[in-house]
Amino acid sequence: MAEYKRLGGIPATRQDIKWRKEHVKSMIIHYPQYNETLELLEDIIYHAEGSVNPDQLFIYGPTGVGKSTVTREFTDRYPIEQVNDSQKKYKRIPVLHMKVPPKATPKSLASKILHKIGDPFYSQGTEIQLTSRIHHFIEELEIKMIILDEFQHLIDSDTEHVLATAANWVKTFSEESGIPIVLCGMPSSIHIFEKEEQLDRRYASKLAIEPFHYTTPEEQLLFRAFLNKIESGLPFPDRSHLSDVRIADKLYYISLGVPFYIMKLLELGTEIALKDGEDKITEVHFQEALSRLKQVSRPFRTNPFNIKQFNLEEELSQEKKRWVKEHEPVEGKRKRRK
Repeated sequence: MAEYKRLGGIPATRQDIKWRKEHVKSMIIHYPQYNETLELLEDIIYHAEGSVNPDQLFIYGPTGVGKSTVTREFTDRYPIEQVNDSQKKYKRIPVLHMKVPPKATPKSLASKILHKIGDPFYSQGTEIQLTSRIHHFIEELEIKMIILDEFQHLIDSDTEHVLATAANWVKTFSEESGIPIVLCGMPSSIHIFEKEEQLDRRYASKLAIEPFHYTTPEEQLLFRAFLNKIESGLPFPDRSHLSDVRIADKLYYISLGVPFYIMKLLELGTEIALKDGEDKITEVHFQEALSRLKQVSRPFRTNPFNIKQFNLEEELSQEKKRWVKEHEPVEGKRKRRK
């Protein structure tokens, strides 16, 4: 924290603001669930070498919990290499990470994988031919694992036909590839395993990445430890006291334990604090930052940084009551008025 110069009330330069904001954007905080996911991926890729039946994995969780972040960090541990030997020059891709495009079909997904690999003819051929070329490149480029992020895009239509087609392609592809094919998706994508028993058996290992919980003392300590780790990486010389109970309660209320919302709030708070020439982020900065952070899914969320005597349980309860009241059937509203 001491590496950042003290502003002492003088607003930071635009260049300094950009530099420090980018630092916040790039922060990756390791916490137990995150580390467990990395360790599991390491185990799978290690044990797959020479295995007659490599383990497969399905990772799922709501948006913002870090599925893409953790799989990208894992991929970065296995960088692409240019290999020049006496016989040929080629590209070695230990781990191929890609996002499934929206409204994907098995054929369009196979084409996207070939494009990511670098096949100039990625769009030419039938689904069977495209898939066959992927298997060729898996061996040719020494690919040890493929991670398919946003897996729900392959089954977004959610019809029996789409589910069966996608399930059959994934099952066959994972069997014939001879390497782990890791799938990552939203919780709704688990529906494909409920419908397709063979794929469910193929992907017996399923890992849920969940938001932080905040009910028990142990859960609260874990969340505050997470905030303390963030604190140690913030681009300010003074502490912002994120892990203090008062601030932690408010940050949990805003995020409901989803790391994305915390990091986004800190990104905005950093900019506002620097423009004010402050050497830490205060509740005043969080208050303004939150006014810019809209959560359409929570229309009755209050701004806790406006509330001095903030009670987390009470505010969550009030938010729920307002939501229920708004979504009450029309007949119920009429009775209440009477």
